[in-house]
Amino acid sequence: MVAIAVAVVGVFCTWTTVGPVTLNGTEGPNNGWLVVIICAFAFGWVRLMRRDTWTGAIGAVGALFAAIVICWTAIENWVGNRDTLGASVGYGLVLVVAAGLALGVAATVRSVELARLVRG
Repeated sequence: MVAIAVAVVGVFCTWTTVGPVTLNGTEGPNNGWLVVIICAFAFGWVRLMRRDTWTGAIGAVGALFAAIVICWTAIENWVGNRDTLGASVGYGLVLVVAAGLALGVAATVRSVELARLVRG
């Protein structure tokens, strides 16, 4: 849940800096709204992930998918802004990437725990 909150906060922080101009994740060519939408879905998947049943496994897979989309979107914006605008990365974009990675690690760890429970 913390990683999801950090990702949403990161969307509204500085993603790109070009000289005196700064853009957050919802401005310019950035895809911050996609991250916010995926975080809304991830919130539900993380809640499912807590269960020790097959629904927990579905939640873990969903959360892992969300983490991949969050990281992919942020890194794509990072590279695109650097190549197209010659921009430097802002702390908000770094927060989003870190939150996506943390969500991915949590989903993977939970998947392994659920697999061990199934094996008995």
